[in-house]
Amino acid sequence: MSNEELLTTMFAVHGKRPMDAQFNEYLKILDRLGNEKSRKLFKHVRDEEDKFPTIKQVWGIINSMGLINKEQSQLKSYDDCYFCGGIGYVPRLISPKQEKTIKSYTTVVYACKCSAGQDLPKSYVRYFDVFDDLQFKEVKEGANYPQLVNQLQIQYSNELHKENKNVKKTIKGRSSQHTEELGTSELAKEIDTITGINTENED
Repeated sequence: MSNEELLTTMFAVHGKRPMDAQFNEYLKILDRLGNEKSRKLFKHVRDEEDKFPTIKQVWGIINSMGLINKEQSQLKSYDDCYFCGGIGYVPRLISPKQEKTIKSYTTVVYACKCSAGQDLPKSYVRYFDVFDDLQFKEVKEGANYPQLVNQLQIQYSNELHKENKNVKKTIKGRSSQHTEELGTSELAKEIDTITGINTENED
């Protein structure tokens, strides 16, 4: 199993569907470890962790399991940050109801104001340079902001899917009703023809 497959399964085991940027940051850690050590990390997270670990917690697990060598231990690891979860990216949810060019809820990411965000390329717009505050004010216990946005994206997407299904049912129902009404009208014409009555030409 490749590191990408390991990480995908690791997220899935904990019921997580990560953003691309978030997934890539975790994948960088697994790639640095190598496949054999990544498998050990995967098994630990799968079997021992009740919640999916943050970047900082992943490094703590790696250290406690002795999975890093001297060279790898010098790699920079970031502190936990509520805004970005320690990966440097702050997500913003885009709604298809507001942005007509998209068909489903999606996220765009901005650079965080923490050290992880400041280390991102300058091409990433800084979230708090554009927005005064977070898009969502609610706080969920045990979840950082990217995890909250991810949960809301899933929730809103499910609601949108139900709305679209109801709209299709309504349209289909109206179409069916119209067809039935049309069929009744055609049948009446046939009866008139058979009986020699043509009401259409009546004055």
